[in-house]
Amino acid sequence: MRRSCRTPSTADAGSICTQCNNYRVKSSDGRGALREQRRAAIIDAARSLAAEHGTDGFTVDRVAALAGVSRRTVFNHFTGLDHLMVTVCEQILAEVTTELLAGVDRGTAELPAAPDDGPAALDAVCEATRGVDLPTAIVTIAQVVGGADVAHERADVISRTAFELVAGRLRERLQDRAPGLDPLDLELTLTLLTSGLSAIARRWLENHPDLTTDVSTPARTDWDRLLDRLLQRLRSGYAG
Repeated sequence: MRRSCRTPSTADAGSICTQCNNYRVKSSDGRGALREQRRAAIIDAARSLAAEHGTDGFTVDRVAALAGVSRRTVFNHFTGLDHLMVTVCEQILAEVTTELLAGVDRGTAELPAAPDDGPAALDAVCEATRGVDLPTAIVTIAQVVGGADVAHERADVISRTAFELVAGRLRERLQDRAPGLDPLDLELTLTLLTSGLSAIARRWLENHPDLTTDVSTPARTDWDRLLDRLLQRLRSGYAG
């Protein structure tokens, strides 16, 4: 027997009944939404403190105070500071990745659907790195990780993990935009690109140890020089 729906009341504002798609049923109490809001506030607070104060400002107490939550709430969402730092780094690179994907779309918009569109598609993703603010993202991540005060191994693990996530998004987009692209060429290019970005980021930070998120013009010029060198190496590898 089909279950009947009752007439909605004022207290029922929320979701559509899944049986009739007309009447409304009682919505959830919003605890899930509140939990997500608190998590976002914790991440935003951690990112703000890290960008402003470096590792000195990246403590659980200060994060909790700025987010307007308790220490216990912070640990309800994250196992510790390392977990929180990785999440902040992923958020920073996610924003850059969105810009990169938009650049890839623009660079491949006029490509023909042909088997020989591979080099042009790979060139598009490399060129897209010029149009995003990687310097600010790299400095912010360095502040979260701890910069020169932390062993290279720890910083490299976080950096590699974050850039691998970026590579995964780029891989999916390029496969969609250039279906004729050779899978091995794609994998090699993305591996070399992400590894190369990590390498020049490390060199760049060593050359400019006192960087802030307000990256100076000379530092940006140096970054552009390193990026040009990396992209030239990549082009010499797949150009026909």
